[in-house]
Parts: sequence; C-alpha cells; structure tokens
Amino acid sequence: AESDDLLGMGGSVNPCSTAGAIPYLPKSISTILLQSMKEGSYVLLTQTLSQSTVPGGASLHSREALVLVPTIDTTATIISRDHPYYPVHNCFSREEANVFASQPLTLERASQLYSMTQQNSPQFIDAPASQCRGMMAIAAPLMDIIVDGIDASFMEGLHWQNPHKLSKFLIDSPSISTGMKAIQLSPSYRSATLILDPSNVSRDIVVNADGNALKLLCMDVPVEDMVPTDVAPNPYLCHVGELLRALCSESIPIRWVLEQESECNWFVTNATLLEI
Repeated sequence: AESDDLLGMGGSVNPCSTAGAIPYLPKSISTILLQSMKEGSYVLLTQTLSQSTVPGGASLHSREALVLVPTIDTTATIISRDHPYYPVHNCFSREEANVFASQPLTLERASQLYSMTQQNSPQFIDAPASQCRGMMAIAAPLMDIIVDGIDASFMEGLHWQNPHKLSKFLIDSPSISTGMKAIQLSPSYRSATLILDPSNVSRDIVVNADGNALKLLCMDVPVEDMVPTDVAPNPYLCHVGELLRALCSESIPIRWVLEQESECNWFVTNATLLEI
C-alpha cells in the first residue's frame, strides 16, 4: 500500500520501463534502511534491478545514470563485521579509508549476477536475444590493452614510443586493392580486451572495449587526428601515448561501468578517472 512508502519513493520509479520493478519499497525494507541511516550501519540489498535514467530530464549535456529499483523479491539485511560482504578498510579510521574502493568482481559474483538477470529477463518467443543485462561499477587500475585481431600488447610492444606505431596499434585504416592504387576507407578505433588489476577483477573475467570505449580512453580524440599524415604525426598521438602508458603503469584508479553479456564476458560502457 502507498502508506508503506516510508522513504517517499512513490512515483520516482517507472515500473513499466523495468520488468519486475515496483514503485516503492515495502515497509519491512524501508524500516531497515531508516535504521541503518540512524545507526550508520551497512545494508546488503539483494534482488534489485537496474534502470537507466537521466537526472533532471533529458538535455544535450545530461549524463545517463544507473539506479537500482526494488522488486517484490528485494531483501535488506543489516550486516555486521563478520559478514563476508562487510567493507574492509586497511585503515584505522573512516577518514583514512580508500574512497575509491569497491567490491572485487569475482567469477562467483559474475555468475550470481548473470543468473539473477536471466531469471528476471522477460521471455519473448520471437526475440530470444532480448534479455536483461547486468551492470556493475568497479574501481580498478588498467594494466594493459590487447588489441583485437592483431593480439598486440600495448605495454609489451612499447607502442607509446613511436607515433606511427601507436596509430597502427589503436586505429584500423582499411583499404581496398583495385589492382592499381588502393582505395582508403574511413579509419576507426579498434576494439580491444582490457587487462584490469587482478586484485579488483578476476582473471577469468574478460573485459571488452569497443571502438567507442577505446576512443574514450584516448581522451575522446577524433579518429582523424590519430592518423599520421605524410608530413608529420599529429601531436595528439604523443599525448595519447603518454596518457595510456601512465594509466597502465602507475596504478591509477579508474571507475568502470561494465555491462554483462555472458557469465565471463563484460563490455565497457563508461570509464572515469577517479584522481588526476
């Protein structure tokens, strides 16, 4: 009933846009959340769904956000220090805690999330591929970039040292041979597999980056500026090379938003530097 909406969530969630969602939290869960806010304790929420939204309404500069929405199966439990999901800080005080810390993405967590999303996926007879996909935000340093198709490692190949070599590594510049002069097709960013810190993301998890994600890691530089000319390489190439080298070698924390395609396959949908 609406009277159970202790946190005033009514109307903030559109249950029609997310299958299985309900417009407000049951009283039993709201009571636990209110108790945790009063005590400053941690709460474990299970059986929630994710929903994309644009805060403040859609506009040219609005950023899409991911929010959790309750279902009829959502549970809430206040967890103590002996609980396996209780956040562990290697610090003596809350002020010194790592604000960028996140739960590691293990194969077990990936399997649990994949199982939950498949159970909550709407069943379409004519469109079996239309299923819910899990999403997760992870803070983890980037260790290496393995470009698809040529299986080249950014760090092992020292690609940042030579602008022409870096451009070949990052950019696909296809051409069609006509028997005379080859026709150059439009260049594009390659896709790649990202190697993240194994202490944050299990080695069993494959993190894929399509061309848009790789472009994001390259400071969103237009692909045309990443292709060397006959005169000289674009100065952007040197800056991008040094940035990628620093990201891969200096354990710089990055917040990744990952979308799950299968149990072990994830795709980057967003990446944000947590400190500069």
